[in-house]
Amino acid sequence: MSIKVTRSATNRFRLEKWHEFLRWIDDHSDSRWVFRGHGDTRFTLVPTVGRNPKYNPANEQAILELFKLRAPEFFGTSDKLTLDLLAIAQHHGVPTRLLDWTSNPLVATYFAISATPAARSAKLVLPSGRSSSTVVSVTPSHSDVDALVMAVRLGSAMKVTPEADPFGLKEVKFFWPRAVTSRITDQGGLFSIHPVPNVPWDPYARTESSAKDTFRIPGDMRNFFAKRLFYLGFNPQQIMGGLDGLGARLAWQYGRGIGLGTF
Repeated sequence: MSIKVTRSATNRFRLEKWHEFLRWIDDHSDSRWVFRGHGDTRFTLVPTVGRNPKYNPANEQAILELFKLRAPEFFGTSDKLTLDLLAIAQHHGVPTRLLDWTSNPLVATYFAISATPAARSAKLVLPSGRSSSTVVSVTPSHSDVDALVMAVRLGSAMKVTPEADPFGLKEVKFFWPRAVTSRITDQGGLFSIHPVPNVPWDPYARTESSAKDTFRIPGDMRNFFAKRLFYLGFNPQQIMGGLDGLGARLAWQYGRGIGLGTF
């Protein structure tokens, strides 16, 4: 009997958290809000190119030039603006000064609960059970680390057009890319441009809104949120598209035994 009570209380708490999340979305339903999901509350807003401890602007430019040089092997570049090329490069894993955002809070939530947490330093445990002086890097389980969904409200001064020079900006700006890839469009994607990419950006530095404009998802509720998103149509197939997305969706369903009764 006590187990049933515990399960009932747990399910009730999870539903209350989900309903709290839906109310949070309602509070950020204005079209000026954009969203980003973090798989770890420790993550900061630093673009991939700036995460290298040896970041160098010259190396950043060199990587972009190499991309411009080799990209014509795969798609036409003659009609592409610099921000077009950066968006495509970012989309395919090239380190850039861009960060991904979305106009859809459910897309951001999908990425938040799916992303891998940051590695932690831990002392090696010896076979005897004693702690060693050796420090190793360990990536914790998803269920042990809280995820975070961020909301930022864009004023007109924060936006630039795709024709802007990403290397001539003095402040963080946002832009909606032209239709360079269908996946970005399908995800309601847009990007922030970071003039100093190796310095974390705090969009709440001048406000007191960080508490109400971020939503923390407990690590042990990631799977519960994933199920809710699945039934709302937000799954790897919808997010990724193509056969890779279908394969990832079916693998996720199989691993959790979800949606397999009827098809």
